[in-house]
Amino acid sequence: MALRRPGESGATVTDILTNDEISLLRSLEKKSRTITGNLTHKRYDRLETKGYIKRSSQSPSMQDILYEITDAGKATLRAAGGAAG
Repeated sequence: MALRRPGESGATVTDILTNDEISLLRSLEKKSRTITGNLTHKRYDRLETKGYIKRSSQSPSMQDILYEITDAGKATLRAAGGAAG
């Protein structure tokens, strides 16, 4: 099953997401990930913008960020042949 976004005729999930992004979604499906400190979050920005992952602060200082996969992210993995359940 191909996941198509408006305006992207014939585009599949693997055309829309990079292999790295699909791999990241798979890892987040298994376990949420916390990033501490001033590390770059660029790797997550596009997935968050598309609604495939969400982030929340884990500390008052806003330096600990928890990333979790969303239902949309799980659906995307299923469309890409992942093991979302």
